[in-house]
Amino acid sequence: MHTFFAADDILPTEREKQILDLIRQNPMISQKELAEKLGITRPGVASHISRLIKEGLILGKGYVLPKKEYVTVIGAVNMDIYGIVSDYPVVLKGSNTGHVTTQLGGLGRNIAANAAALGLDTNLITVFGSDDYGTRFKEDAYRRGIDISYSKQLPDRKTSVYLYVNQGDGERIIGVDDMRINEFITPRFLEPRLAGINAGKAAIIDSNLPAETIRWLYDNVRVPMYAKAVSVTKTPRLLQDNLNLEGLVINGVEGSFMASVKIMDINDGKECAEKLYDIFKTRIYLYLDQMGMIMADRDGTLYHGYEPGLRVENTNGVGASMTAALAYAQLRHESLDDTLDLMIRIGGLTMATGKSVSDRVGTLLENE
Repeated sequence: MHTFFAADDILPTEREKQILDLIRQNPMISQKELAEKLGITRPGVASHISRLIKEGLILGKGYVLPKKEYVTVIGAVNMDIYGIVSDYPVVLKGSNTGHVTTQLGGLGRNIAANAAALGLDTNLITVFGSDDYGTRFKEDAYRRGIDISYSKQLPDRKTSVYLYVNQGDGERIIGVDDMRINEFITPRFLEPRLAGINAGKAAIIDSNLPAETIRWLYDNVRVPMYAKAVSVTKTPRLLQDNLNLEGLVINGVEGSFMASVKIMDINDGKECAEKLYDIFKTRIYLYLDQMGMIMADRDGTLYHGYEPGLRVENTNGVGASMTAALAYAQLRHESLDDTLDLMIRIGGLTMATGKSVSDRVGTLLENE
């Protein structure tokens, strides 16, 4: 995991190796706790910590241990409960034949899962409950190799839940979220974790975060930061006077709402993307169901369509996969064309599965 990597040419003492091992297990451990576990004095611990900081084996407050390259995702995890209606047209206020599925989701978690599948060392900062859903999340994160050392499991709280219903073609009919637990991702919660965020190569946030938290991140994060918009009610949280983003990934519904442009075709999409760029003053990645991706920046727009015959089973998770692909491509200094191509391909894989994260993400890079 990225927080547990030391420079090859610096050799810690045996005592310092013990301290580093304890920090691996709990990056937020105090010097008092270290002293008690090791049976030494607190000043003794302080002396070792001072040397470790001086030698660059840890980065100071929060005991962040550096690694060459990783990304930090700050956002939501939740349990998705979704139904896909088989009947057409949908019968409102009545029963519809279909199937119902539960699976782990949440925009932050989905971005982190895709990033890890793409081979990025990934740190996810989130909060989750002390319930069965929280346990499932932890087990899944460990299995995927996602570092959740800086996340927090809150006692007497339930993991957030997102309930939604789609038509058979993947179009969303309605969604209901119970995500109040994300209110605990505050500036105070993130401040001890800031050194770790800034020690990475990039940070990714989603608009599930409270507005005051997003504002604090804009002021304090020094690495390139990307954002994924979610819902028309939460997307405005990203628009602040201190906005500090390298790119914004946003879907047609959210984009249309923010830019006041009705999108019926590609030309409408380009107009919408251009207006979004004027509003946010950062590169826009607008993805449209069935159409593809439109990028807009100060030089104009660029369009990449989905492959012909794309099968759509579920659109949930598409934006998260594209955001992870964007971060991956940017860290590798890919061209804009190649970046959009990767985003489109990973989005297509996600739409073709009923899962929020496709099992085939890693195959995208096999021939590269």
